[in-house]
Amino acid sequence: MKICIVASIAWFAPMIWAQPVITPGGILNVSGAQPRLAPNAVFVVYGQNLGPATEVDATAPNYPISLGGSSVSFTPTAGGSAVSAYMVFTLAAAVGGVIPSSLVPGTYAVRVTYNGQTSTPQTVTVVSRLFNIATANGIGSGTAQATIVEVNEGFSLTRFTTAPAPAGPRQFAKAPAHGTNTISLWGTGGGADAANDTGGSSGDQTAAGSFKVMVGSRVITPTYTGAVAGYPGLWVLIFTLPADIEPDCYASLQVSSNGELSNTPILPIAAAGESACADPNLTPAVLTKLDGGGTIVGGALAVVRSVSTNPAVTQEFGSGSFARWTAAKWAASAPSRPNLGHCSVFERTYPVGGTDPAGPEALLDAGASLPLSGPGLPQGASLARIVVPTFGFSYLFSPALGTFRTGRYTLTGNGGADVGPFNAGANFPASFAVTNWDSITVIDRSRPVNLTWTGSGADYVTVVITNSRRESSIIHIVTISCYVRGSDGALSVPLSAVSRLLPPPADATMSVQGYSFEIFNANLVAGGQIDFGSFGAALSVSKTLSVQ
Repeated sequence: MKICIVASIAWFAPMIWAQPVITPGGILNVSGAQPRLAPNAVFVVYGQNLGPATEVDATAPNYPISLGGSSVSFTPTAGGSAVSAYMVFTLAAAVGGVIPSSLVPGTYAVRVTYNGQTSTPQTVTVVSRLFNIATANGIGSGTAQATIVEVNEGFSLTRFTTAPAPAGPRQFAKAPAHGTNTISLWGTGGGADAANDTGGSSGDQTAAGSFKVMVGSRVITPTYTGAVAGYPGLWVLIFTLPADIEPDCYASLQVSSNGELSNTPILPIAAAGESACADPNLTPAVLTKLDGGGTIVGGALAVVRSVSTNPAVTQEFGSGSFARWTAAKWAASAPSRPNLGHCSVFERTYPVGGTDPAGPEALLDAGASLPLSGPGLPQGASLARIVVPTFGFSYLFSPALGTFRTGRYTLTGNGGADVGPFNAGANFPASFAVTNWDSITVIDRSRPVNLTWTGSGADYVTVVITNSRRESSIIHIVTISCYVRGSDGALSVPLSAVSRLLPPPADATMSVQGYSFEIFNANLVAGGQIDFGSFGAALSVSKTLSVQ
């Protein structure tokens, strides 16, 4: 009998002692994955032992405050009573709910209780409004899960290319947006709406919340912004694209509500009459493959002379890789590749110790080394293969300073486990100098950044401004990328982009690069060819600047 009792206690012990644990940085807006929340927002909490092994879902609009044995409370850190969230779903690894509209802005200790056991609290900030945009990948990045009123009676999803709706009622077509289209953004976090907590709606909040939409460098006032009746926490924002909006597969998209900025997905935009958006590297066939969930492979390699003026470091190197992207990964990192003639902004957040969403799925093997020939190079020069943990391989060559000279460089691949043989060439620029470089000492978020340059042999110029900061257990990064012709001689990074940099004390790194490049192709060992390949030669200057 004693053995049976002991065995029974041991069997029940995990159920009694399993305390819920919230993952650090694991309380997020469900649409944009941002760590700050708003009243009436749908949120998710990630962790362990938060709920039952099998998911339990509540039915809208009557969400309970306890579901499947789980509940979530928000307690003001300044003192006051706990407020219970409305529960949407519960599962061991995650619970979701809606913040009551009665919750006032402030700092809160969040706790999850499951079967009588309560987690250690984690602190979150609640602001009055912080609309977050739903995305196709479900994690707040990549292509927005927006709809177009003029396509398929509104049953449409914005994508890179056009695809008709499957047969049957209320099926969604896919299409890029066009100028004059009316776009609906879906998301959560628009702000308190007591009527919506139980399934109603107080109607248009555009003026009350000072809602604005930024598409690329354009600022647009919505025609409607409000909670959706029947669905607590769900909001819709409707706006019209200007007729002269620039075509761009990766037009950055962001919503401002009471000055608070949303996540930054992309909105694919096509030129009038075109069925695919504009990408400088990919054909419509490749874009169609991405829309279908396929993967793409590309190679980007370069030889570079880089001069940093703050701190003072000069180096020369050859580097690059062949990479594979899933459709979600490509869309998530795409705003770092703007179209010729303008700037893009890419903002993202991810947990400390996590992986930046702006990266490939894997780096591929193109051989043990990539031989390099050209002016000033020693015999046997090559880009050596190096291991990148968890991703695969990249390639690097580090010559002595003064090695690279004006002239043509050729890169050869003899083939590896993933990428077959290839040949690529590029002309190293004779000169490139930013003529007002020394006068740029700070970045003022209230002013554009103006650059002028001279040079010979630099066909294109890119400007990249990046700043980041740690916010509790979250890394927050903003990157501005501009891409223009070298013959332009000047660029003004617009205020609409500069203003989206993170405020002090987050310094920024600015890099300006004059370069030339050529396209190459290569077969894949598994079959088919790479989707794009480029080999470039560049002169680059960079510095770290304070942000005001």
